[in-house]
Amino acid sequence: MVIVVAAALLWVAQPAPLYRDPPRQLPWTLPDYRDSKRYWHIDANGLIQARVEHFFLADISPSMVAWFYRVLPVSTVDLGGERMPLYHIFHPTEHGRIRVVEAADDGSAGMGKGALIQREEWFGPYDSRGQARLEELSAERMVAIPEFAGLPMGRIEHRLEQRDGGTYYTVSSTVGSQMPVLGGLLNYYIRNVMFHPAVMEQWQRHQVEEVASLNYFLPELYSQRGEVTHFTLADNRVSTKIE
Repeated sequence: MVIVVAAALLWVAQPAPLYRDPPRQLPWTLPDYRDSKRYWHIDANGLIQARVEHFFLADISPSMVAWFYRVLPVSTVDLGGERMPLYHIFHPTEHGRIRVVEAADDGSAGMGKGALIQREEWFGPYDSRGQARLEELSAERMVAIPEFAGLPMGRIEHRLEQRDGGTYYTVSSTVGSQMPVLGGLLNYYIRNVMFHPAVMEQWQRHQVEEVASLNYFLPELYSQRGEVTHFTLADNRVSTKIE
């Protein structure tokens, strides 16, 4: 009953628009997401199934990517004399806030197994709020379970594979509920309101752009790793484009 009421409220209530931070002037040029491999479809159970094959991360190891996610919600960075949340350089225009709502199982700061992560971002014109429980974070994969009203609403698996001196990075997502009866109602809402086709296009674009940005700053950040949660990026870098 709680889920039915919550779904009904979601259907009729429009949440307040997110505060959209001003675009950052970042000194790199992101690739055209349309050159990446992406697809999505609705399966026989009404769930959204999606996959993204990211641009190759050259000279970046899977361990470096896993480290980045661990420190992402608890770190800041100086770029060009401006201090900002690390989350804000992970996309030039569409990242707002990310926070740890519940700590990882081992009590460590940042992302880790068992942590509940909450985020505010947007995909083009579409606001996106959500939270997910981390089932795993390792050099091989990161698995996040989106939650609504404390119930799982799918599975997002990031796979990291060492290849040719870098990382081959893919994301496979299942979005929706597998609960009998009530799941169908929730999935209809998800497919038609939260993740309708136009949102899916923008969401996958956003994913490709943010991961591609790691090519420009992750090695420099990783060289400063340790107990610190504040980093500095040189401000004399040249804007380049991934081909």
